[in-house]
Amino acid sequence: MIRTHADLMDLIGNAAYGGAPRLVRDKTDFAPEFWNLRSGLLGELTQKLTNYGLTLHLTGDFSGEAAGSRALHDFFVETQRTGLVTLETPIR
Repeated sequence: MIRTHADLMDLIGNAAYGGAPRLVRDKTDFAPEFWNLRSGLLGELTQKLTNYGLTLHLTGDFSGEAAGSRALHDFFVETQRTGLVTLETPIR
């Protein structure tokens, strides 16, 4: 489960080392606090994806999280628009 900065670095490092341009992960691979923007983890993830030229596809339903946080909703809309993060069930 990805819940710390170290876990995040392992995820990105393994993908970059393996040459995978796209990561595919399920919502349940991340600790619930990961989706709280104040934790800084989601921002760090997007920065690392950009730095390493990676994209992320997330499976699972994020509608509840997006409905509970306008900032997270806007994050999903913007990253889907750019293609940096895509969702199995898009947030609009």
